[in-house]
Amino acid sequence: MRSVLSISIPPKKLAALKKRAKSAGMTISAYVLRFVDEEDVISEEELLRDIHQNRKDIAAGRFRIMGPGDSIEEYLPLEK
Repeated sequence: MRSVLSISIPPKKLAALKKRAKSAGMTISAYVLRFVDEEDVISEEELLRDIHQNRKDIAAGRFRIMGPGDSIEEYLPLEK
């Protein structure tokens, strides 16, 4: 059984939501549920932790510069 959820959203945000859902080939409900259901969506805390670690890696010289024809698979795992 399904329930109905009603939210108040400004017209511009609704238009943007409709556009994103349509470009993803989804209904608005399916598009919103994707973010509720997905456990692999990164949280703000995880993002900040990754940024902090990446800055430390760059400062320690643990990075590589890729060219336009390079494949990411050639660079993984990132170990020196």
